[in-house]
Amino acid sequence: MTLYERLSGKPIIYDNNKSYRQCLRELFEMNQTNYQEKINEIRSREELDEETEDEISYDDSAAEKFMDEIYEQTKDNALFKNVYKIAASKFLSEEESIGLVVLFSYDFMLSFIPCLVDYFKSPDSFNSENNNYIVLLKKIS
Repeated sequence: MTLYERLSGKPIIYDNNKSYRQCLRELFEMNQTNYQEKINEIRSREELDEETEDEISYDDSAAEKFMDEIYEQTKDNALFKNVYKIAASKFLSEEESIGLVVLFSYDFMLSFIPCLVDYFKSPDSFNSENNNYIVLLKKIS
């Protein structure tokens, strides 16, 4: 499945932390077996509340793989370099990879995904006048 298909295949909708994390799990195609052992280990030492368990139900390798793929396909595009740097500045950084992570945060992902979809659908016509790019810029600025 291409990045375009993954990003445009299912609407990204969330309105709380739990639904946001579920969207991430689905988007990044996280494998539950990659974090279930960690959950079981913690459970053996202490009781886990539902929120904490949901927070640690995260497959680092799937997230890294997905974000690396996004970065590899966007790193040479001046518009994405720009939003990565602006987003990274939220964490007092200039590293584009940090910016990418920030753009997948709760506050920005709903604006970032449509921008990516437009780019992957038609990279040659993606420009600074793209409506979703403008929306994202306003959101992160």
